[in-house]
Amino acid sequence: MRLFTLVILLSLCLSCAEEAQYSKITGNTMGTTYSVIVKPGDASPQEIYQDIEDELKDINQLMSTYIPDSEINRFNKLQDGSCYRFSSKTWEVLLAARNIYEETRGAFDITLGPLISRWGFNAEEYEEKVPSPEEVSQLMTEVGTDKLTYDIHNQCIQKEHPGITINLSAIAKGYGVDRVANIVEQHGVEDYLVEIGGETKTKGKNPSGSVWRVAVEKPVSISQQKMLVVGLKDSSIATSGDYRNYFEIDGQRFSHTIDPNTGYPVTHNLTSVSVIHPQNMYADAYATALTVMGAEAALSFAKTHQLAVFLISQDGSELSTQQTKEFQQVTLDN
Repeated sequence: MRLFTLVILLSLCLSCAEEAQYSKITGNTMGTTYSVIVKPGDASPQEIYQDIEDELKDINQLMSTYIPDSEINRFNKLQDGSCYRFSSKTWEVLLAARNIYEETRGAFDITLGPLISRWGFNAEEYEEKVPSPEEVSQLMTEVGTDKLTYDIHNQCIQKEHPGITINLSAIAKGYGVDRVANIVEQHGVEDYLVEIGGETKTKGKNPSGSVWRVAVEKPVSISQQKMLVVGLKDSSIATSGDYRNYFEIDGQRFSHTIDPNTGYPVTHNLTSVSVIHPQNMYADAYATALTVMGAEAALSFAKTHQLAVFLISQDGSELSTQQTKEFQQVTLDN
């Protein structure tokens, strides 16, 4: 599960949007909502809307774990050890997921489904919320992108263990943002904002003629409060946080973020990670991986890879922040 914590600053009153001839397209997808703001020019907003709907429907049919006959679920149900051939779209996401898994030394892992379910974040069928160490150890035998054999030539994947499953929820929305942005550009649009569940990509100028403004939200569970504002120009941003998705047993807090290397929820105090990247698919996945790492390792990784990253840590009621120089360059005055 992912919680997206971006607030788009659409301080673009309807009158100024109309004056600048911008159109807003909205809908539902991937268990959340999407919003697209475009300056369509000669393109028809209705045509853009229909193409967006068709694209998102296709991505859902390929990558959703909630659609029984989706491509991902067909792979997940496979028991015969054969190499399953994927469509080009899903394959693109799977290759990116493997690259980030290797780059982050396992902090990003698309095979965590059994652990996420057992810890109670996707299912409610377990009477004992906290699994035993023996149960975690057993589940770990079914987890690990390194247990998937990628056949690049045949565009297929073979499981090492029949119980291994794939869940692309921490990268698919970002991929959807990139695909929708491509569709918008194919219609000749040069000024736009695309957002799915908080994942955001922009190009050009907003209706007021300035850079698109996006706010990173404070990690508080009861309301939306902006932490800082960034100017997003021809780039994208994703945020991962766990402060609204956790449970407590006997006074102990269990985060929804599972560390793939241990099988247990993370225990550090890094509570929100924002990543700016040209491709939202990568911003999406990096945000998850850095959340797993914790503040010190996440900042080190971001500096090494020259990523624009903003971290929020929480110690009781106190918040502290860290950011790379690449992120600092896009921060605006509130």
